[in-house]
Amino acid sequence: MDFSKFWNWIDDRQVDKHVASAIIMLGTVKVLSWAMVFAHDNPTRPGMDVAAIIAAVEAPYMALQSFALNFYFSSRPKT
Repeated sequence: MDFSKFWNWIDDRQVDKHVASAIIMLGTVKVLSWAMVFAHDNPTRPGMDVAAIIAAVEAPYMALQSFALNFYFSSRPKT
């Protein structure tokens, strides 16, 4: 199998979109687990400080996740 046939196989099955969304979902698990550990490890900080730090870290990642998943589902062929 030459490279162009392999790449056509990848394109026909949209493997790149599946892999990208799986990586983003795994990143979501990583960010959320970090947030839980951060909140647990800082019991003496005021709650608003902890919430602000977690929001500052998670908000950009959630924007990425929203964009990527919207792109993934809007680009899928309608059946």
